[in-house]
Order: sequence, then structure tokens, then C-alpha cells
Amino acid sequence: MKFWIFSLTLLMFGCSNFENLTDIDQSESIKSVAIPLVNSKLSVTRLQELAEGNTSLKIDQDGHATIYYNGEVIRQSAASILPPLPGGLPYPIIDTISPVKLEFNNTYLIKKAVFDKTSIKFHAETSFAQNIDVTMRILELEKDGKKFETKFTIPFNGNLPSQYTTPNISLQDWVMTSESNTITFHYTATLPDGSKVKLDNCYMTFDLILFSYVDGYLGYHTFPVKGSTIDVNLFDQWKSGGFDFMDPKIVLSVENAFGLPVRSRVNSMELTSITGNNLSLQSSFINTGIDFAYPSFDEIGQVKITNFSFNNTNSNIREVFNEKTKTITYDIEALVNPDRDTTIKGFINRDSYFKVDVAVEVPLLGSIQQVVLSDTVDSDLPDFEDVISGQLKFITKNDFPADVIFYVDFLDANNAIILSLFDNQGFVLKAAPLKADDTTGPSDEVITFEELDVNEINALRSSKRIVLTAKLNTTESDVKKPLWILDRYGVDIKLGAILNVTL
Repeated sequence: MKFWIFSLTLLMFGCSNFENLTDIDQSESIKSVAIPLVNSKLSVTRLQELAEGNTSLKIDQDGHATIYYNGEVIRQSAASILPPLPGGLPYPIIDTISPVKLEFNNTYLIKKAVFDKTSIKFHAETSFAQNIDVTMRILELEKDGKKFETKFTIPFNGNLPSQYTTPNISLQDWVMTSESNTITFHYTATLPDGSKVKLDNCYMTFDLILFSYVDGYLGYHTFPVKGSTIDVNLFDQWKSGGFDFMDPKIVLSVENAFGLPVRSRVNSMELTSITGNNLSLQSSFINTGIDFAYPSFDEIGQVKITNFSFNNTNSNIREVFNEKTKTITYDIEALVNPDRDTTIKGFINRDSYFKVDVAVEVPLLGSIQQVVLSDTVDSDLPDFEDVISGQLKFITKNDFPADVIFYVDFLDANNAIILSLFDNQGFVLKAAPLKADDTTGPSDEVITFEELDVNEINALRSSKRIVLTAKLNTTESDVKKPLWILDRYGVDIKLGAILNVTL
């Protein structure tokens, strides 16, 4: 995630470029050559193009900028609650009326279910040396106002016992209604003379058990998150100082099409700073969990959305986030039927799902107190000879409500400082003027020259790296005045060397 401070670092410490040397003055014996060192321009809207992965920058209608990091961490479909059950298990029909308990999870109590892509078949045997006609009913199954019924004949082929297995019989869209996960078989077996008999052996098998809709008590379920760490990267360049975010948030967003209670349980949420400190997010909701909305029986097919934020009103997030957060590690579970109340009747259908997202949301509203940033760029100046004088030229323009003081050090091949500019006082890039509405007004381009003596020129020519350090301070930050960063804000900075060489 690239926060605006980090992006200012990119701005201030842009790429070096030593090509396209420009003659800016020429006489018979002396030529002045301009060499660009740093040339960068960045606005808040440019940050949108720099955002990568799950990071985004959003601008509201008033131009306020907010950084988001988000990612889906839990997604479960109906199959996670009631997966297809394998078939093949025989359900014995031991009498002409036989209630049989279906083998679901022991904690389920299914009241109503609609079969989907499910077939059954019956097997029957008899010791009578005659054909037997069988009418088989399942009392709890109904479709289009009719109870389930199928007829078949057990033929006598000269060998006993006679037996017969029906072809597969589709249960597609048949509705099962039960109070106890039980279906009841009722058959009549009739001899050719009309006499009713009892079968010696009879059973039913499913090829699989799959439902397009089911309601009742569907058990207690725990689903852990898929990922567990958000790498924030807001403060990678931060050396010292403080930033007071006014309203950082960790947001849980939930889509729930299950007609079941779902609760998010946050077992822990740890924030690690760039200095290695570990801090725990504290909130009453860490202990109690967060209950999410779910559709009622009048809202089957709808998706209920719940958004919950850990913010500065219900947690210590402002305190811990301002500790220069580097990573957020969390242990979150989604609980279905969290109270295990078997009297709660819920539903799912084939399209049901729930999804939980975890996001970090940082409105760019706050104050900066003497924040120090630092970065290094390579330096490889052309090997001019006979340089007799020179200067550095700064062209700057700042629309942000923050003063920036630059310190520039040139390093040799051994990373030793061989030249420091501005007498260690720094180059001040003033904040844009602040208006009564706490936004900045127009700013002017400022051109500044820094003269170089012979020793400084020699150091510049032999330098291999440039270390740029910047200290930021928001306008009136002594009273910690919170200011918004707007989409129209930007900073231009150009640094170049002008060398006068003899021909």
C-alpha cells in the first residue's frame, strides 16, 4: 500500500537522469552545462495510477482522498453447510409401513428440502412363485400436489427367491417435508388373485443426496479465514516523527445470502510497527463478536449486506495505528448458528453464499509532526574536466499543507558523505497558504540557487549516490490541526547541477 507520505517520498526522491545534457550558455572559452539530477512531479490523483494489488485510492465528491487495502478472506457456498451426500447406502423397508431416518449430520433437523439431481431405486425380493405387483409410496414426498408413488412388478422366472431392482427414478424438484429427518415408505404387494402379501426383502438406495433448497436447523459451523496478514507498508520510509491519523478503520464487510445467523468472531488482531512493537486491537466487539444480517423466509434469494468498522469510537485503533503500523495480523472465524439454538429455523438454497472481506481504510485526514523520511538515488555524473565553477538549481512548487525541509548528502563509492548542501540547515519548501476552509490556495513556483565552490564541485563529480532526507510538518501542527489531503494537491521538484567548463 502506498500512502501519500510514501508517495511524497517517491515524488521528492525521483529518478536521476544524466542524459540530454543542455548547453545553456556558450562563449569562446567557457560553456555552461545543465545536468538534471532529480525531476519529479506527483499529484494525489497520480497515486491512483501507482496503486497496486488490492490497494486503491478513492476520492469523494469534495476531493478528500482515502487509501483502501482490501481482500476477500472468507467465502462459503451452500455446499459448505450441506454438501452432496454419497449414495449407495441401503435404507431397509422391513414392513408395509416403514419410517426410515435419513443419514444427515447428527445435529441437523431438516423440516423441508427440495431434491436436486438426485435419483433413487428400489430392490425387492419374494419367495412366492408368482408375479407380484408392487405399489411403493413415500409419504413425505410431494410434487405438483401429488404424493410420490411408483409401481413395479417382481417377475417369477422359475427361480426363488424372485427379485427385481427398478431403474433409477428421478427425484428432481420433489419436496420432502418432515419433522424428524424421517421419510416413510408405504407399499402394497399384490398377488395375481388380489391377495396382499409382505415382501421378504426390500430396500431403497440414493445415487446421492443433493438439495436445491433446505430449511430447518442446519447445525453449527466454524469457517476460518483464508489469509491472515495485511502488509500495510504505510511507513517504510518513516525514520522519526509522528503522524496523527484522525479516523483509521479496519472494516469487515459481509454479504450473506444464507437464511441463517452468521457471526464473525475475532479471536485476535495484532498490529506490528516498523520498530517491531506488537500492539493488540482492543474492543468490546473482539470479545462478543459481530452479528451479521441475514435474509428472512420472505427474502429468499436476497443478499443482506453488513458493514462493521473498528474505529476510534469502539476501539483503540487510532492509538495503535499511529504506532507506524507495518502489518496487521488477524485470526477471524465466521460462525454459522453461533448460539447453537436448535429452535432457530433457517434456510439455504443452491445459490446461497456468504462472503467476508477485511479492509484497512485510512482517510488522509490528520497532522504531521516533524516526520523524517529518507531515500537514496544513484548518481553518475559525466566526467567533465576543467570545471571552473558551478551551482545547484532548485525549482519547486508545493500545493500540500505541509512544510518540507530537504537535506541533501552526496556519498562516495564507500557510502561516506563527501558533500552536504545547505550548511545542514536544509532547503525549505514552504507549505501552500492555508485558507479559512482548511484547504490550500494557489502556490508559486520557487527557484533557488546554491553556489558550489571548487571542493564541492569535485565532491559532486566523484559522488555515486545522493541521500535525500526530508522533514515534513503540517501547517499549524503545533496545535495538531487535522487537515485533509485533496485530489488537487501536488508537488513539483527539480534539482539540477549547472557546471561551467573551459573549452
